[in-house]
Amino acid sequence: MKRILITGGSGFLGSRLAEALAGENTVWAPSRRELDFTSAASVAAAFASFHPTHLVHCGAVSDVGMCEKQPQQSRIVNVDGPALLARASAENGARMIFCSSDQVYWDGHTCPGRPWREDDGCCPGTQYGRQKLEAERLCAQLCPDTVSLRLSWMYDAMARPGQHGDLVQTLHQMAMSGESRGFACRDLRGVTWAEDVAAHFAAALELPAGVWNFGSPNTGEISALELARTGLAALGADVNLAVPLDLPPRELRMDPSRTAAAGICFGETALRLEECLRRGR
Repeated sequence: MKRILITGGSGFLGSRLAEALAGENTVWAPSRRELDFTSAASVAAAFASFHPTHLVHCGAVSDVGMCEKQPQQSRIVNVDGPALLARASAENGARMIFCSSDQVYWDGHTCPGRPWREDDGCCPGTQYGRQKLEAERLCAQLCPDTVSLRLSWMYDAMARPGQHGDLVQTLHQMAMSGESRGFACRDLRGVTWAEDVAAHFAAALELPAGVWNFGSPNTGEISALELARTGLAALGADVNLAVPLDLPPRELRMDPSRTAAAGICFGETALRLEECLRRGR
């Protein structure tokens, strides 16, 4: 039986992983108040009391705008914290699973002309992306037995109190209110049902150390606008409530074929969103 310590245990992903992994493992998913992973003393105390075999690091400042406005403060959480956890994992013989982001890939200019693969050069254009990439590299250096999972934007069928909204909640609000909202017509990325991430996470614990794309593909080049309209159609709402925003193009689609070859297969972005919305109707 694994002993799994999950940081950010009260957050969007951490709370769902705690539920998914609890059945066959001993899981501790403390809140930030219970475990301050930016404090060496707090991290040391957590490892000494729980003795984890696996550390799953979900905690982060994931608000991209906040990272731009407060890069030094967000760096403490997004870079210094993971480094402390990686060092503690190595010292205590624990395997580390670091939750990274698709935002490590693109600076707004360089693009491979296809979904990103793990071995493509990374050139993040945001503070958040740069912090995540630096944390990936630090974790691998300090704890060689680190699995870094590059996650996409996520959603779930039901909102939970105290957690941030997501695409599904936005689409439900639009459908109920009849209010329109803008979506970028040249923004390409995968979006993943959190249920799928949680369902595949036990297998992720067994992946070889390294970097893995971990989320739904978007092989049809469906833009954020087209995806929103797909979701509204699944809800039986007016698809024209989603109006186009002419923002600069962005390419954040990930190629998960290497992960699929390891036995972890995610469904297509649009199909899984439709399923989630239809199930919740």
